Amino acid sequence: MAKQEKIEIDEELMRQMIGGRIPDTTSVVIAETPSKEVPLMDPPHESRRRRLSMPDFERTFLRLLDIRYRAAIYISIETKRKVLEVVRKLGDDRMTLTSYVENILLHHLESYKEDINRLHKEQNTKNLL
Repeated sequence: MAKQEKIEIDEELMRQMIGGRIPDTTSVVIAETPSKEVPLMDPPHESRRRRLSMPDFERTFLRLLDIRYRAAIYISIETKRKVLEVVRKLGDDRMTLTSYVENILLHHLESYKEDINRLHKEQNTKNLL
């Protein structure tokens, strides 16, 4: 359980501060109540989001694949740099960014297959995967 503090704010004073009618150094807090324990969200479904140990990570994501037919997928340059760094640091000399991303996507689709099909079924009549 996490603790959550309740803070009461003087909304009118806040509006005046935003409008520039009073200095922004004025305190808008009316009262703070002691922390209460509130339940956290349910833990993620264990079968869906299990963490892989390092050997499983290597076997799952750092496998070189022979991909003959490819298609472009666009990602941000920042994300590309991050995943490329992972491939360079953890993969062997032959490991490619394409194989790494393919492995990630295949694992994601398999891990979330039930959720994907459930969401699709809510909108359609057949399974998507």
